[in-house]
Amino acid sequence: MTPRGRFLAVRLAYVAIILLATMTQLHFSPDLTAAGQRLARAFTPSLGWRDAIDGLRNTVLFAGLGVAWVMTSLSGRVRVEIERATVVGFGLSVTVEGLQVFSPIRTASIVDVTTNTLGAFAGALAVALFLAALHRARHSRSYLGVPTFLFTGAYTAAVLCEALTPLFRSAPLPGLNGGPLARCRAALGLALPLRLAEVPWSDLFLFAPAGFLVVMLLTERGRPARQTWQAVAAAGAACAVAAELVHGMFGLSIRWEAAATHAVAVGGGAWWARRRLAWLSQTLRGPTRALAALAVYALLLVLWGVRPFLPQTEIGAIAEQLTAAHLVPLASLAQRVDVFSALHVAQQFLLFLPVGCLLAVWPLRLRGRWSHLWPAVWLAAGIEVGHLVIADRYFDLTNALIACAGLGIGWLALRRSGFAPYGEALAPLRP
Repeated sequence: MTPRGRFLAVRLAYVAIILLATMTQLHFSPDLTAAGQRLARAFTPSLGWRDAIDGLRNTVLFAGLGVAWVMTSLSGRVRVEIERATVVGFGLSVTVEGLQVFSPIRTASIVDVTTNTLGAFAGALAVALFLAALHRARHSRSYLGVPTFLFTGAYTAAVLCEALTPLFRSAPLPGLNGGPLARCRAALGLALPLRLAEVPWSDLFLFAPAGFLVVMLLTERGRPARQTWQAVAAAGAACAVAAELVHGMFGLSIRWEAAATHAVAVGGGAWWARRRLAWLSQTLRGPTRALAALAVYALLLVLWGVRPFLPQTEIGAIAEQLTAAHLVPLASLAQRVDVFSALHVAQQFLLFLPVGCLLAVWPLRLRGRWSHLWPAVWLAAGIEVGHLVIADRYFDLTNALIACAGLGIGWLALRRSGFAPYGEALAPLRP
């Protein structure tokens, strides 16, 4: 298949995913009178907290369309592609909302058209700025051959998504009503007493790399680690406390044990960078450093994927996951109208984005199947299949698709910005 054919297939695939996610179980009704009433209601929407969350979900979904559209452009005219992505997002949104007018169980809204269109525009604009930043940083000093802001920005944002909507505390507290501030006050009243059982011990390993990477980024910009790690630790602690307060606005539980754990983890990672970053950069060089980074990051992805580290031993619970619902993209998240359903998509994408970037300049092999993204694709698939036998996790094809999207966008962004492979990451393992 030619490059134009592959890029066109990516665009059509994403449009198909949006249609599949929004049109599944539409329960189409040809009643024109009811459709006219729904159409009139679509232009007089009632705005509430639920609508704000639904708008956030729509923005994230259509932002992916904008990202895919600009990234798969062959013309190189970024401004034109941003406009086209916005128009396509608007047309697709009008189509979806128009079909929902004929559904007795869906609610069409002009607000959804607006958020969808803005999402497509925001995604296209963000990836255009991203490509421009990569192009400027082609010849800049870096630890891994790619700008460190890629690793730092993506991983830190993924950690922030986890802090805002924790995987195992994403269910809203029962009985919380009112607006965001009223919910926050009620959640604060339930935050005490402190309990040892509420400490998320696994987050120590997941949040510490964020502190390390921030110090690494600042060091790459010329600021010594010994002068920055304390500021990074303090900023991490402030963000951890703020994230817990935001939980209350979302209707989630506020746990100061989690805030303290996250603050300690980020501070510990920053301190470790102050202690070992210089030594690591001198000891590990070239392909050895790249291979070490790939191995450590792959281990981190496995840790993210196998939480809470408890096996699922019930055959019935495993069999329940092997259904068509788990194979429909975004079907599981469509049933949840909360912030988690939006941020979980962003988090999965951000976690795998750095792997694609690093493999673009340090492929495992320069030739053959290992010269591309297949090792990372198999890793993402293996982690998702592993959810079948992990307690409190479940298999969902959506996660694997989002991971592959992050891998592909990262790899393609580096290559389209002028980055070329430096060598084989597996070279140190050769005899």
